[in-house]
Amino acid sequence: MPAMTYSFRKALPEDAANVAALAIQVWLHTYARTGIRRAIADYVLQQFTEENFRRQIASDPQYFILCESEGHLVGYLRLDFEAPCPDEPDIDTEIVTLYVQEHFLGKGLGAKLLEEADRVLSARGKRHAWLGVNHQNLPAIRFYEKQGLRRGGSTYFEFEGEQHENFIYIRSAG
Repeated sequence: MPAMTYSFRKALPEDAANVAALAIQVWLHTYARTGIRRAIADYVLQQFTEENFRRQIASDPQYFILCESEGHLVGYLRLDFEAPCPDEPDIDTEIVTLYVQEHFLGKGLGAKLLEEADRVLSARGKRHAWLGVNHQNLPAIRFYEKQGLRRGGSTYFEFEGEQHENFIYIRSAG
């Protein structure tokens, strides 16, 4: 069986439906570990819509990098160039999302998406980006530490009146 090839490109508004579907799949796999309840369903169906992603993709401070294999979306990384880091406000670019479909984990695609993000950051004269990762998401934490991201403080994701701690990590481009 021939090895799969992967390509990377900037998202276009017409990619919004594929991005929404992948986001739902990865988010539910990552965070709905005890199953689906109404609050989770409502959140996912309100946040991860084709229209929301179409708007974000077309927004100037947003930049989506897609990873595709044979015309199929298998991962993406979303940057926001107007999102100051809670720990270090001089760092104003957030890696909002780095999602890779479960079937493609362990193939180096997350690292390649980060490399592509470094190119975009450098082209915009940026040297650093930050991200938040759920403190219980040990595979993601291990991945980011393996990629050389530096641990900062914490920020919080609010859901159903609860605060969920996210560790802050800093990426130095190139």
